[in-house]
Amino acid sequence: MWAYIVCAVIWIINIKFIIQAVRDRNESEIYEHLGLPIFFTSLFLSMVEIGGMFHHVLWLEIIGFILFVPSAFFVFCSMVTLERKGRSKTSESPLLAPVDATIMVNAGIYRVVRHPMYLGMAIWPFALFLVFQSILSLVLGIMVVFCSWMASTKEDEFNIKKFGDNYREYMK
Repeated sequence: MWAYIVCAVIWIINIKFIIQAVRDRNESEIYEHLGLPIFFTSLFLSMVEIGGMFHHVLWLEIIGFILFVPSAFFVFCSMVTLERKGRSKTSESPLLAPVDATIMVNAGIYRVVRHPMYLGMAIWPFALFLVFQSILSLVLGIMVVFCSWMASTKEDEFNIKKFGDNYREYMK
């Protein structure tokens, strides 16, 4: 029962961010804020094994736990790089107001991966599925990957408008 309550709280909190993203017409954030609660819903419901398989395959669980490492690495490194290199003039943190950022970040992890945070968020559901091995985590994980893919696509469109040819060159 507690997992359902936690999921409801996560969705209630995230509704505020989704509404703000809709008001700002920031499509990448809409998908981002749809993907996060789906991921955490998958996590909490998988923890109570709703929709789980009859038995777990140990080596798949181990691979799942191993996949959490690169996933966390991509998310953490992107946050650190944005905080250090992408700080806007009007905001204390670019993570809280990326639209205000005046600098295109192509250093750190962004030299290697264009959307490391979304990549990390796309790896997490696969790791989650392998650890919990449930149909629910698979279905919700596919939804999270779709949201991450759409968010990165919309962010590319936004960045092309904002940074123009510099961003197109970076995309290559």
